[in-house]
Amino acid sequence: SVTATNASKVSSLFISRLSRTLLSCHYYSQMPRTGLLVLSVAVLVQITQQQGVPSKAVIDYCDAREKNSCGTGECIVRRTGNRCRCPKGWMGVRCSRPCQDMFRNCPIWKDQDRCSWTRPITPFFGDNCALSCGQCEHINLQLVNPLPPMLENIAWMVGRWESKTLSGERFPEPMRGGYREILDVAPAEMPAFDRPPVNITVTAISLDGSEIYKELGFMTSKPFNEDTGFVEFDKPANGDDKVGIEMVSTTGLMTIEEGVVKGKSMKLETVYKKSIRGAWHEYKESKRLLRLIGPDLLEERVIFTDAQGQTKKWLKRYTRVHDYLQDFIPVPAPGSQPRPIGFGKL
Repeated sequence: SVTATNASKVSSLFISRLSRTLLSCHYYSQMPRTGLLVLSVAVLVQITQQQGVPSKAVIDYCDAREKNSCGTGECIVRRTGNRCRCPKGWMGVRCSRPCQDMFRNCPIWKDQDRCSWTRPITPFFGDNCALSCGQCEHINLQLVNPLPPMLENIAWMVGRWESKTLSGERFPEPMRGGYREILDVAPAEMPAFDRPPVNITVTAISLDGSEIYKELGFMTSKPFNEDTGFVEFDKPANGDDKVGIEMVSTTGLMTIEEGVVKGKSMKLETVYKKSIRGAWHEYKESKRLLRLIGPDLLEERVIFTDAQGQTKKWLKRYTRVHDYLQDFIPVPAPGSQPRPIGFGKL
């Protein structure tokens, strides 16, 4: 949470950086340090008056007051955010992930000493390069593609889900009758830049085998509290975690949904749709609620208005048949290629 204490810490850091910057300038090289500090404070006050109160999100991945907050590990209180100290071979929230790096660049960043000099400022490298930065030790196990910490709020959606229904209603396009469907939500390889996604593959086949629909796309999330590395001004204390899903169908329909994540549920609304077959092929609007109602049971509720203006509602349930976050493999030999994931078979 963002607090006045955090703002004070950021202000001190800002003054320290500004002082070092000004000291490097020839004009200020002869200025007494007291005068320099006064100037730094004056600049900070001016910025604060113009842009508001500076703050930086502090994200806790555990609570030291809760006994099992870190599973088999221990919650360590830190100024930059509480973290779990895990048994050998494990890391992350609740010590539930095998020890490994998120980015291929982690060894390079380690050589550049980013694990050390950034530690008082941001936990990013410790969280995402835990193996290279010495935050954990691996025990020859890893995930094919790990889930980055910033996507932990949608970890409950990861897996291969199956559903079977006698009704033809489905999103984004209906079928003529009953069908079986696989919803595959799998961690993707971490991009070098930009926000990381999870891959989405949806395959539906009619019970008589006459129709096959497939959607491919990705989902990503923007937690309200995330370490962007930047100081923010006048940010509210509370807000929603945002989520977005973009998909394209083999029928030529592209959709973009946006919404919010709260706990183990997400609300989505279509914000963009386009079909290569024309407007007559596009539904008018849709709203979806996805929520976890059991350890491996997912419920989808849909309000859907089709191209003719007819509004329909339906409920569908999926059973998780595979969890990619429990799909541990031996650490591959150097130079080998990881096996692909996210393509379930019907």
